[in-house]
Amino acid sequence: MPPESDARLPSLAEVVVRTGLNLQPGQPLLITDPYDLQGVHPEAIPLAEAIGAQTEGSTTILPADPVRLRSLIANDDLPTYEKLVAAHIRRLHRHLDQGGAFLFLTGSAPRLMAGQPAGRLTRFDAVKWRHLGPVIQSLIRGASQWTLVPAPTSEWADAAGVDLPTLWNTVFSALRIGPSGSRSLPDWKLHLTALAWQRDQLNAARRRRLRYTGSGTDLTLELPRSHRWCTTQLTTRRGVAFVANLPTEEIFTAPHKRSAHGTVRVARPVTVAGNVIDGIELEFRFGRVVQARSRAGEDLLLQLLATDDGAARLGEVAVVPSTAGRATWQNALPVFHHILLDENSAPHIALGDAYRFCSRAWFPLALNSSQIHLDLPLDAEVELT
Repeated sequence: MPPESDARLPSLAEVVVRTGLNLQPGQPLLITDPYDLQGVHPEAIPLAEAIGAQTEGSTTILPADPVRLRSLIANDDLPTYEKLVAAHIRRLHRHLDQGGAFLFLTGSAPRLMAGQPAGRLTRFDAVKWRHLGPVIQSLIRGASQWTLVPAPTSEWADAAGVDLPTLWNTVFSALRIGPSGSRSLPDWKLHLTALAWQRDQLNAARRRRLRYTGSGTDLTLELPRSHRWCTTQLTTRRGVAFVANLPTEEIFTAPHKRSAHGTVRVARPVTVAGNVIDGIELEFRFGRVVQARSRAGEDLLLQLLATDDGAARLGEVAVVPSTAGRATWQNALPVFHHILLDENSAPHIALGDAYRFCSRAWFPLALNSSQIHLDLPLDAEVELT
């Protein structure tokens, strides 16, 4: 459970509501995790309630039942699982139709499905995305505000190899919450302004070639002529600005889907469908993965790469500029075991789907398309030419 007596918790909730969601007066908020748990982890309910207390409109918290969810997959009960997911996503559709905003408290149970067969996990994950995909695409196209925030739990702390208070301190620091909880909103305003300025500098430079180099990594990519560098500072169709990820340190774009060439060694474990893949090594030729292996979770990795034609190509490349605020937390743990923290502390690439707003083209044919989007943090230097 979160440190409810900690003076930083109301500040964290304020950052989420005011900076992340930019919740409008009277706008309803729905809090859940549609990616892994189909609801909020029981240990994260107090955090959700603290965030809800900062809102002026109604807040709906959808609770998860991780034990039941694992049981459904362990028993290969796909029909019941699909009914559960479909009912959950119908709630999201109704909320979206009412003009509501979404908070997704993610990454609370990174090893929930450990030991389950890879083929079964990808089969269940495909069913989930068949229901969830249209909602996420609507949000990406600006239907409403949405923000992803890490929600610490004892399960996540165990996976990261730390105690729960240490994990909470890391999350507070990553969200720029000081020891007393003061000055969080002004600090965020300065940070987002600086990040937008760095994004604009990259767009003005119009570099067309990118190279990642590091231990086990030497990867070159081409950027389409119409590419656009972006941050997670987005705007809805109604003109409401919000931040889709907290923390946010990255500047990203979409490469040409046929351009990746070279080798990649992923620096940190990644969690997919409640299971961990560690020690990923990939080789690319003409934009496609031609060899893939990992120390752990290799069966799941290979299943993911075979999801569809775009799963073995790259949809995102990202840089993480150095900032004073980031330096206070990026090395807090050897491995965060949470993609929001891992990807915002290191340059990274992503297998699978590209964000269409990363292109100025009306028909961005050079961009990749896939059902999956898997971020892969790298221990690498980035060169743009």
